[in-house]
Amino acid sequence: MKVINLREILNQEPAINLFHLALKKERLSQAYLLTGPEGVGKETTAWALLFHLFCEKNFENPCGNCKACKKLLKDSHPDLLKVYPEKKEITIEQIRNIQNFLKYRPLEGKYRIVLIKPAEKMNLQAANALLKSLEEPPSYIIFLLITENFTQLLPTIISRSQIVRFRTLPSEVIKNFLIKKFSYEEVIAETLAKISQGSLGRAIEIMEKGLIEELHTFVKAGFSSSYILKFKVAERFSNLEPRSWDLFFYLLSLWIWKSYLKKRYGLSYPSAFPQENFQKDPFLALKIIFEAKSALEHYANPEIVFYWLLTKIFNLEA
Repeated sequence: MKVINLREILNQEPAINLFHLALKKERLSQAYLLTGPEGVGKETTAWALLFHLFCEKNFENPCGNCKACKKLLKDSHPDLLKVYPEKKEITIEQIRNIQNFLKYRPLEGKYRIVLIKPAEKMNLQAANALLKSLEEPPSYIIFLLITENFTQLLPTIISRSQIVRFRTLPSEVIKNFLIKKFSYEEVIAETLAKISQGSLGRAIEIMEKGLIEELHTFVKAGFSSSYILKFKVAERFSNLEPRSWDLFFYLLSLWIWKSYLKKRYGLSYPSAFPQENFQKDPFLALKIIFEAKSALEHYANPEIVFYWLLTKIFNLEA
């Protein structure tokens, strides 16, 4: 989700004020390290900053309509280089592409921007190569490094960057945003806000991917005696993308744990969750989920993994 104005960023006033002041005084650092939990606005803020830096009409309030803004919206601005992991890491070849990018002055704007996410995915060779670029970058270059855990970066990279911290969002802020921006029903917005752990990005992703509905489907199949239904559901889950698997495992673990707390202490579920109680040993169930995740990470057949997960969890001893 691209936001074109820093003022639209939710509940991250210290970070936004820092950027506003830098823009106003034209004293931008050459490297910013945006750090904080997943889905709290780091990349959204980075994109908003790009609009402020590139807009041809108004750097204080980007227009969204000029040639530069339209190119950013289409992800095609020639003075922006985005670097994401190839497979599981950012390689030295990608950093060499950055070094090539640095050689040339801006084609259309005042700056050339390098956005790296997640910065902690650089392997050691890549990190050392980037360090050389950070030591004496051209005056027109700004690095935006996005990370969930900056302590995983080389200390020398951290020392050459201005750290911008982001915090988790209150559940009420997330709930109200989902209702206002996406017209979600209150019960859905409230559930997403509660389970998102302060991450608006996670809440939106869970909803857009329909993962609460997928959780209902999985639970229904788990309680069913029909092996045909279990096979069909396992096949369905095998076709999801790996990111959806991760979020689903999180939701399944949460449902199992909430069932345990409801049974033991009478605590309530998030209202849009399956209302069936998981009656088996929650600790064994969570261990099985971990084993399923590990199997998928080691390229096991997804359909077999999900069928095994369905039959194993729901047939544990109570």
